[in-house]
Amino acid sequence: MSTVRALIAVPVALVLGLGLLNAQEAPDRIFINGKIVTVDDYFSIQEAVAVRGERFLATGSSEEIQALADADTAVTDLGGRTVIPGLIDNHNHVIRATEYWPNEARLDGVTSRAEALAILRAKADALPEGMWLMSLGGWSEAQFLDSQEDFALAELDALAPVRPAFVQALYSHAYVNTAWFEAMGIPLSATADQQAAAEGLAARVVRDGNGRATGRLNGGFPMVEEALQGFPPVSPEAQVEAVKTAFSHLNSIGLTAVYDPAGVGIRREGYARIREIAADGELTLRVYHTLGGSMPRTPQDAQNLIAEIEASKPFQGDDFVDLIAVGEIYYAPFHWDGTINPIIPGDEDVHWAREILLAGARGGWSVQTHATQPETIGHLLDLVEEVDAVHPVRPLRWTITHADNITAGQLERVRRLGMNVQLRSNMVMGGREPVFEQFGDAAYHMPPLRMAQESGVSYGLGTDGTKAAQIDPFVTLWWAITGKALNGEVIQHQTLTREEALIATTRANAHLMFMEQDIGAIKPGLLADMVVLDRDYLTVPEDEIKEIRPVATMVGGRIVYGEL
Repeated sequence: MSTVRALIAVPVALVLGLGLLNAQEAPDRIFINGKIVTVDDYFSIQEAVAVRGERFLATGSSEEIQALADADTAVTDLGGRTVIPGLIDNHNHVIRATEYWPNEARLDGVTSRAEALAILRAKADALPEGMWLMSLGGWSEAQFLDSQEDFALAELDALAPVRPAFVQALYSHAYVNTAWFEAMGIPLSATADQQAAAEGLAARVVRDGNGRATGRLNGGFPMVEEALQGFPPVSPEAQVEAVKTAFSHLNSIGLTAVYDPAGVGIRREGYARIREIAADGELTLRVYHTLGGSMPRTPQDAQNLIAEIEASKPFQGDDFVDLIAVGEIYYAPFHWDGTINPIIPGDEDVHWAREILLAGARGGWSVQTHATQPETIGHLLDLVEEVDAVHPVRPLRWTITHADNITAGQLERVRRLGMNVQLRSNMVMGGREPVFEQFGDAAYHMPPLRMAQESGVSYGLGTDGTKAAQIDPFVTLWWAITGKALNGEVIQHQTLTREEALIATTRANAHLMFMEQDIGAIKPGLLADMVVLDRDYLTVPEDEIKEIRPVATMVGGRIVYGEL
């Protein structure tokens, strides 16, 4: 998109559609003297925006918007600040992260090990007595520039001498302190015989040559699941406050909506809880989610899911909380692959996947499928084409999520089917050596951002946070534009322009969630979700993009973070 086109100021009369504003419909609030990056169909840049109730009323020049105001209209002078639509993460497992959010020291985007320790210490000092210190994923040692050494037992003991600490690096491993060992009843020292006989979490403990615990736990996803069983319980009242705290944090980094794909470890009551908060008018983040919460692996699991699909209906919620799809994991033996290895489903696996997809199509469900490698994606597309011959999927906006290694031919098949693709930024944390060892230079094209942009396929950007990846949308935008990991290494050769990346994190994601008539841009009639920035996203040096912070975040016409 040319700069000239982007800077065209569309007259307020055109922005208002018919151009006739009823005299009684003066805005509640106007924002003038700014740089309003609308992300509308023309990517127009305006000076001012008017809000009435929960929705945008008009955009235009400051003079034009001021002319709409009456004596009761609140006027905010933006002082030249840049405003963008509320950012949308199309793949954020936020609900399963809320339970222990008040315990967490988030290390998203932190590039210094020393700073990470300081953040952990500050959180430990601020927590009430008896609360555990946690950092539940979203970071990797590979993102640190100063040192990528393990956190030592002595370091965690020094910053949290009394309270248990559990510091989880992605879904790979974790670091704990002496108080955690005591709480779990696991000895710090163990003989060779004791180590050989150890079970459960005790078998995950990394020990030195003398049998002394180093403070590290290995074991990946299974270890994390085992550890969760030992976490302290959280009361329903505390969980409500945890949701509010988590969502406030997401508002503080510019997020106004997320697509939550459920997944392993989710508690279904979490969605009921956010509905209750929304009913009380206290929800500050829009959450559109899937019908999930487990890892279906057996034919019986598949039959149970089909029964649930047939007994449920999508799109029964509102613009704050809604159940809109099935997935991302609906039958693990068919599609749940990894960054390197595809999954090869058997005939029975394909049968049950087909039955689930047919049930979804019959019921009018969108379906989101986790698939990463070409082989896995190929099996999926074969099956979707079979289903499409019986029940067209184009109106249902079925989605492949992650699609890290999707091919050009597969993107064309996706386009013909009217499907969508959700691409993620988890590789921004670095640690890509195994991927490069497996794929060589092809790893520089995973995911193929430029190819997706030019394919005509509907796609958007997300993170795959909160545990498997960092969640800062400005880090995602920076990665998509620069192709860099947080440690400065170039890991991506297919990049996007700033305009393309912003569209993929706003308007495009709204389309993926059937919400394009409500969110994703700053234009009349859409819900007034917007973010006022501390610097200009379109003009700052590229490496500053990841440092951008909101001055204020608005959701539905209400400022939910910061102030103006």
